[in-house]
Parts: sequence; structure tokens; C-alpha cells
Amino acid sequence: MSFREFFSHVRSKAGDLASRLFTPKEFRALLFFLAVGFAVLLYRGGKELISAIFPPAAPNEFLAQERRNDSIFAELSRKVINEDSLKFSIPEDSVIVKEKQAFASGSKKIKDLPPHSIPLNKADAEILTKLPGVGKVTAERILLYRTKRGGFRDVHEVMNIQGIGEKKFKEMEAYLTLN
Repeated sequence: MSFREFFSHVRSKAGDLASRLFTPKEFRALLFFLAVGFAVLLYRGGKELISAIFPPAAPNEFLAQERRNDSIFAELSRKVINEDSLKFSIPEDSVIVKEKQAFASGSKKIKDLPPHSIPLNKADAEILTKLPGVGKVTAERILLYRTKRGGFRDVHEVMNIQGIGEKKFKEMEAYLTLN
């Protein structure tokens, strides 16, 4: 049986089945809705697929202008403006200005701390609080974790403690050592 004969056989069986289930108008309506649905799927997913397979050779002028506008907006929005919404300036002795200056100056803990100076398996709570981002509660959690586990086997285990994520770990990693 050739491919052509097989295809005509399948087509005749499908036609017989369709004629038993649908009237000719219903069948045409069904084919129309299936074709429209398929076209919508191709249009929605096809745009992304085609742009992924065939990226534009040069960036679109509109997209380039949008990127420039976005970068200008981002730069302007990053600036710290020491004025409130009514354009009254904040006095120099204001608490807000002092808090901003204290925050901008950074942590005083880090200035006195040499690299790899805090041993995780030997340090007490007072020494652990010298780490950036570690207060009394986090230091107690570190000690509790250490006693439950019998000590740290790797510096990265600190991230298993509640309150210490990747960001905080990156800040303190340079000051940690196992023993």
C-alpha cells in the first residue's frame, strides 16, 4: 500500500465518521473554529518563536529609543533628593539627614575586622555580632545551629540559619573561617 492509497483510505474513513457525527454545516463550522484557534496559537507563540530563531540584525529604532528613555529615567530616579513633595527643603539638623549619613557611611563593624578573623566553630555570641548583618538574635541562632550539628563543616552552612541568605552571606563571607 503506497502512501497515497493510505492517505486516501484514512481520509475516506475520517469523512465517513464526520458525516455520521456532524451535518455538513456543523462540520464546516468546526473546521473554521479549529483553523481560527490554530491560527491564534501560531500568531501568539509564533511571534516569540520567530524572534528567538531569527533575531533582528540591527536593533529597532523604537526599541533603542525606549532603552535610552528607560536608562535616563532610572538614572534620574536613583538620585537622592533631599526635598519633600512640597519642595520645602529639609533642615540640615534634621533626623532624616543624619540617618541617611549614618547609613551611607557604612557599617563600623567591618572597618575593625580583618579578613578570615572569625572562626565559626569557636566564636562566641559577642564575636559573632561583629560580623556585618549579624545581631544578638542571629548570633544566638548561629550558636544553636553549631551545638545541634556539632560544628560547621563548611562556611556555606551558615546560609542554613534563619535570617542569613545569600546576600547577607556574601557580606560576611570574607570574615569567616571554620577554625
